[in-house]
Amino acid sequence: MPSSLTVYSYRRCPFAMRVRIALNEKEIAFHIQEEDLNHFSEKLKALHPEVKVPVLVDGEKIIYESAIITEYVNDLAPEHRPLMPSLPGEKADVRLWTYWCNHHLKPAIDRFKYGANRFSNLECVGAEEKVKLHLIKLEDTLKKQDWLVGTNLTLAEVNLFPFVRQLFRIQPTPTFLKSFPFVTQWVEKISARPSVITALLK
Repeated sequence: MPSSLTVYSYRRCPFAMRVRIALNEKEIAFHIQEEDLNHFSEKLKALHPEVKVPVLVDGEKIIYESAIITEYVNDLAPEHRPLMPSLPGEKADVRLWTYWCNHHLKPAIDRFKYGANRFSNLECVGAEEKVKLHLIKLEDTLKKQDWLVGTNLTLAEVNLFPFVRQLFRIQPTPTFLKSFPFVTQWVEKISARPSVITALLK
């Protein structure tokens, strides 16, 4: 197993959480370089053209964009606790869930969570209803199966969980979450995994 990986990370960043969870699931050793989002290190500035976390450094290889990193992590040890299905259709499903998260779910959660503190009033119109519609998509899937793709945790979970988790950490807890018991169980099940507990601590 590789043991010389460095992850430029910020503990609370859900994109960085994806990478830490994937590495922990795969039982791959790595070093964390914690970043200050207000004062990024010169090293990070040299590594990422957009100056963001996470960044993974594996020897001479530099990789950014969290979903690309998590696939790279899986490919480092594809047979050990695989996070990608073997069937082409299921691989596509994992990537589609991730695309949906990045381009639809996350923006809706951000507008609901932060509101006018970060977005215009127009951008926030209907934010709660959009979040509910996205949760219905998850709920309907999780009613039929334990995991989003196939019969085990995959990168679909790794890539979606940190963002869905944000909804459950809002205080006070949004009352509409009570309408999504299967999503709630899914979040609780993933939260209890040792890989996730460790990832959220550092």
